[in-house]
Amino acid sequence: MKILSIDTSSNICSVAILEDNKIIKEMHNKSEKEHSETLMPMIDDILKSSNLTLEDINLIACSKGPGSFTGIRIGLATIKAFADSKEIPVMGINSLEALGFCGVIKKGNGEYISIIDAKNNNVYFAIYKMKNNKFSIYKNPEILPLSDMITYVDNLNLPTYFVGDAKIEDIEPLYLAQIAKERANSNDVCTHEYLKDLPSLAVGVALAAYNRYNLGITENADDIYPMYLRKPQAQRQKEGFSDDISILEMSYTDLEKIKLNYDNFPNIWKYEVLKEDYDDSRYFVVKQNEEIYGFIGIRIVFEEMEIMNIVTRLDKRNEGFASNLLSYIVRYAHMNDIEKINLEVNANNFSAIKLYKTFGFVEVGRRNKYYGTEDAILMTYYI
Repeated sequence: MKILSIDTSSNICSVAILEDNKIIKEMHNKSEKEHSETLMPMIDDILKSSNLTLEDINLIACSKGPGSFTGIRIGLATIKAFADSKEIPVMGINSLEALGFCGVIKKGNGEYISIIDAKNNNVYFAIYKMKNNKFSIYKNPEILPLSDMITYVDNLNLPTYFVGDAKIEDIEPLYLAQIAKERANSNDVCTHEYLKDLPSLAVGVALAAYNRYNLGITENADDIYPMYLRKPQAQRQKEGFSDDISILEMSYTDLEKIKLNYDNFPNIWKYEVLKEDYDDSRYFVVKQNEEIYGFIGIRIVFEEMEIMNIVTRLDKRNEGFASNLLSYIVRYAHMNDIEKINLEVNANNFSAIKLYKTFGFVEVGRRNKYYGTEDAILMTYYI
């Protein structure tokens, strides 16, 4: 499979062509010109220098942010135009995941903390793990103060690698304070390193796209949008909006609030069934401005976790709340010595299946007509 990938999310515009996971050629350009002026000539140059045409390309991938709003839009508009005119499959990749794969090229297995400066002492960040040559999400993309971000780093089981543009002198004191707490608890801490001189982000975009393609994740060009982890500051101030998202153990008060709006939480379970399972399992809610936007239930038996239910409020779908819940549970499993997480999902729930695969869940079985006339897919995340 030949992959053409582009990145326009920063001031450096880069393009690459890969054959599966092997780099054929990469180019990058940092100039005073706008990406709108440099991108198409770079694509033309890299195709000609590789003796290829667009007809030889099997997949086109592009970074979708976070990053420069204008640059991201230019890149996505370009691949959508190719999809329309050449009928080439396309894929949008978040820039943090691409950074993670750039680190993987250099170091292989490990934990990758991808960081992009978001100004004012804030960072866009995500954490990924590469273990036994399997890439998975440990902490989904979010924007946080640098001091809060460091608390998510898990430095006990895999070497830790920082990738991105945050300054070492800003991170290192916070990181050393974090691992000092672990050592005080007699925990062994793995090595850490700040990776530099990595391949261009376009290479990471291509590798992430190839990984997703092999997991069976595909995208429609019309459904690829820029990844904005927050609204512009002026709009947030105007709306009195808070970026703070909290995940807490569900209380009876939360359960009653959900009951009052249960029609807005699409669920195959009747409320009475949910309440009964709440008494037998552990449930967590995701809140913003004290509003409950989703919940997840888990049950743990020995070293295995079962996700019983995960639901997002109808008017808050596709806003990252399900990803936040799933990320929380994945981290919870890592921290509590769980060996694997199991779940079942309706075979026709394509958006949920895509989300689970993105996190690293794999299909392990199927139950015929489990949901009436529809099959259930059994999926597992191996810690």
